[in-house]
Amino acid sequence: MSSFISVNPFTEQELSSYPTISNQHLEKVLEQANNAQKLWSKTSFEQRSKLFLTLASLIKQNVDSLAELATLEMGKIIAEGKAEVLKCARGCEFYAEHSAQILAPQITKIENGKEVHVLYEPMGIVLGIFPWNFPYWQIIRSATPVLMGGNAMLIKPSPNVPQCALALQKLFNEAGFSSGIVQTIFADEEQITTIIADKRVKACTLTGSEKAGSIVASTAAKYIKKSVLELGGSDPFIVLPDADIDLAVEQAIVGRFQNNGQSCIAAKRFILSAKIADEFTLKLIKKVSELKMGNPSESSIQIGPIARKDLRDKLASQVDKSLEQGAKIIFQSAQKMDKGFFYPPTILSNIRKGSVAYEEELFGTVLSVFIVNNEDEAIELANDTSFGLGASIWTKNLQQAKIMASKIQTGNVYVNAIVKSDPRFPFGGIKSSGFGRELGEQGLKEFCNTKTLMI
Repeated sequence: MSSFISVNPFTEQELSSYPTISNQHLEKVLEQANNAQKLWSKTSFEQRSKLFLTLASLIKQNVDSLAELATLEMGKIIAEGKAEVLKCARGCEFYAEHSAQILAPQITKIENGKEVHVLYEPMGIVLGIFPWNFPYWQIIRSATPVLMGGNAMLIKPSPNVPQCALALQKLFNEAGFSSGIVQTIFADEEQITTIIADKRVKACTLTGSEKAGSIVASTAAKYIKKSVLELGGSDPFIVLPDADIDLAVEQAIVGRFQNNGQSCIAAKRFILSAKIADEFTLKLIKKVSELKMGNPSESSIQIGPIARKDLRDKLASQVDKSLEQGAKIIFQSAQKMDKGFFYPPTILSNIRKGSVAYEEELFGTVLSVFIVNNEDEAIELANDTSFGLGASIWTKNLQQAKIMASKIQTGNVYVNAIVKSDPRFPFGGIKSSGFGRELGEQGLKEFCNTKTLMI
């Protein structure tokens, strides 16, 4: 039975399908990973780094074909596809160059001539469960530190982007990674439970929805396995009276509509000071009205389709329910598409507490506007959500921005910039946005056994 089905969201045509892995094959995969990891854990950082630098080179060589595949499978506009692919190469290069230093033993001399060594050692096999919205970067940003730490990884991609996952697996193989150390598997939910429960698997990581994260974290806890979760977000974009309005509006468009609005760290709630709300909103409407929808393969297009029909329909339902609950549409693009899972760029206002648009993550081309009277109201509204992934503050008063940032309940706060992940720095959220960290030093150490050795 095929459950990993690739459908072009622009043409609505099926591209390919793949069967779920058999239980017999899954057992072979686990055994192969277990054996490979034992050997891999003995390799030097120099050997691991060489492989990842080779992988980075291959990724850059294949940037066009990889980007085109992401466009076909999930509707990412072509320029953003290329940017994602190149970011993968940078992630590989960062860990290739810095892992040995980050994971070097930390030695402290204490009383009576004793030494304490803090060591960072591999855990074993890590299961990675990944989403479709960044089909390459989500895998690379997790697999690279996991493997550089001496672990093996099983990659379970989202069912609607199997070709992207296989293309990346092909490059791992071409780079020279030993058979078994990184494997892509098309597993169903029951098999995921089996994998987490298996004694050979030591930990798991998931990027995805709250529901999926809750299930995976509960299963991992049942079997006393470590888990790292990066889940949804409803990031506030706070604009204060002294902000550079033109810059904020320009970046608001990028922050909300990049990846066709389908990003956990997209700016979703625009919290505007009443003093600049009218100016900002008018300029925002003008910019949104200029966005061109269409074939994501064409370089002139800025908005492509939502990745799947069910996701487009869910977004439409969320907006409809919010309107019934009092929200108003202050702008909606009049562009009509004959085919594809499109949702027109839309701006909502008058959003009431308790309504769908207030409480839920809107994953797509919909922007929510709120107006506040002062900074305290802005912080209160920013924190009045079950999510806590990212936030951005727009102001010329950097000292005040730092004070506000300390009061906002998120894993990431950016001042005068949209929230982005960067290989050099830790990334993750709190509350319903998950726990644990990816990237940076912290991301590399998440899947290491921190061992204290006293001599």
